[in-house]
Amino acid sequence: MMAKKPFRFYFALVCGKLTIELLKLLRKRATNFPGSVVLTLCPDFLKYLEKPEKIIAVTGTNGKTTVSNMLLDILTDNGYDCTNNNFGGNVDTGITAALLKDSTLSGKPRKKYCTLEIDERSAVRIYPYIHPDYLICTNLTRDSYKRNAHVEYIFDILNNNIPDKTHLILNADDLISSSLKKDNKRTYFGMEPFEDEQLIDNNIIRDITVCPVCDSPLSYDFLRYNHIGRARCTKCSFCSPVPDFNTTERTFTPDGRADIKVSVNGNTEEYNVPCENTINLYNASAAITALRTFGLSYEQVSASFRKISVVKSRFDTFEKNGRTLKCILAKGQNPVACSHALNTARSTPDTAVIMIWDDFFDGKTTSENTAWIYDVDFEFLNNDNIKQIIIAGKRSPDHLLRLLIAGIPREKIKFTEHEEDAAELLDLNGIKTTYIFFDLYTDHYKEIIKEKVKEKMNNAD
Repeated sequence: MMAKKPFRFYFALVCGKLTIELLKLLRKRATNFPGSVVLTLCPDFLKYLEKPEKIIAVTGTNGKTTVSNMLLDILTDNGYDCTNNNFGGNVDTGITAALLKDSTLSGKPRKKYCTLEIDERSAVRIYPYIHPDYLICTNLTRDSYKRNAHVEYIFDILNNNIPDKTHLILNADDLISSSLKKDNKRTYFGMEPFEDEQLIDNNIIRDITVCPVCDSPLSYDFLRYNHIGRARCTKCSFCSPVPDFNTTERTFTPDGRADIKVSVNGNTEEYNVPCENTINLYNASAAITALRTFGLSYEQVSASFRKISVVKSRFDTFEKNGRTLKCILAKGQNPVACSHALNTARSTPDTAVIMIWDDFFDGKTTSENTAWIYDVDFEFLNNDNIKQIIIAGKRSPDHLLRLLIAGIPREKIKFTEHEEDAAELLDLNGIKTTYIFFDLYTDHYKEIIKEKVKEKMNNAD
């Protein structure tokens, strides 16, 4: 039963609504700020704000934004009008702002459905007040060391705060996140190893190496990357769960998509999904599992997936004069995501790589030390396919040292502390594919570099 709403709640609600309108007049995006105003005036605002009837939420280290976008696009395509925080605010202030925007002046929801992306660390401030009907956890790996410590720390935060009645959608191939809230109702997604897949069993890091029950060594049936795969304990009965939605086949297509087959209750469902790498294939599998569990039919999900694509801010490609430029977003300060990006490049012949992975938010302050750089598999670039490596940004000397430790010849590497100058260091002679790897905080530099590289490609002989 909803608690009686105090005066401070209504005062905060009105102030929040006025803040949203003011930001609209100023032509500013109403992201986290209205939520900050509201929570300053009424710290337990979410306790009293009435919630939509059905809530689907997404959390996890990698992929939650992509999965959230997929959920919203497909639900919208099928006639569901959803409150959402896809503008980017996935902490308590952003989620408060999203719910506030779609509420009435009495604090009631205007929409019946809601999709939310929820930061893992924010669980302690969100789940006491918001109880998702369905919660997807994409994966749990080490991430942003100074903020998130170790993956077991994040696991405990989620495990201690996820509501008992929430139906979990979990990655069967992740021994860590698949163990969340063992008494909750759950549905698993997973992927079989594919015939032509390049499995990565030599990552520098692996976030789980022994059985969490008896501390005995784990044996892997297959290891896809990091600790993602199918494993079993060598002594006790602990093992990876069996996927309810199991992707058994995938064929990449030239347009950056993939045709996949998913086994469900003995039947085979076929989907065409936006997917240029393994992580996005897991993202699509998570979205399919959640949407089908939520109640959409196979035909609805399949038809809608054909209409959506990964936004160009995350993956973009350009071709000219026999050369290709690919821009790929990798979550900065996250060694697993960055290693995945490098793995994409190492199998491409005659390649140049431009990296603008930095941890300076405003050019002056940093949230991190450089430890994460040494957990990234830069060794993947130490092969004959990679002809040039260009690193740019204030941390470029640190990246240079790491590349040299990886055994990469110094003559292949160029660096500059000024991101705008990266393209000038690129020599297209003998290069067929150029990759630009960037993170959320270097997107504006990526756009500058991309346009300069495109100009070079246009003028190339």
